[in-house]
Amino acid sequence: MLWQIFKKLDFKQLFALFGLFLKNPMYALPTIFSTKKCMDIAQQEYGSKHHLSNKANAFRHALWAILIIRKCLKWKNNEEKAKAWANTFTDWHEDFSPNEALERAMDLHNNQVGIDYFEEIKGKNETEIISLIKQKASIAAKIETVDETDKFEKQLVFIEE
Repeated sequence: MLWQIFKKLDFKQLFALFGLFLKNPMYALPTIFSTKKCMDIAQQEYGSKHHLSNKANAFRHALWAILIIRKCLKWKNNEEKAKAWANTFTDWHEDFSPNEALERAMDLHNNQVGIDYFEEIKGKNETEIISLIKQKASIAAKIETVDETDKFEKQLVFIEE
């Protein structure tokens, strides 16, 4: 699974990823493991639907940010730095993943909402976290323009059913 992710990156992306991890070496392995775990969970919960611009995708992006924070905290116990790293890394991913403007805005928004949800899930186990994020995804708001993400500051968003 991880090899498939790395295989999709071109030289420029791999070089940028290497540079990002070089600046934050303590977070490299936790981020890689979190990414794999998130993809596995999303696949288990939603099948391949999480690759579309729907509620399953909103779930995956929020969960991804949360898992990155949780795993990074196990390596270096500094919540603000772990949150900042999750934001930096998920933003980097959107910069290097070719998406239309609305899809990009949706993904960035859902990553940030996941980071914000971290306060709510502290102390919860993985099953509880998945359940909570699934519930939040089930009431995600449908958006049609980039600017609409601002209306849903604390809520996950999606584009299509």
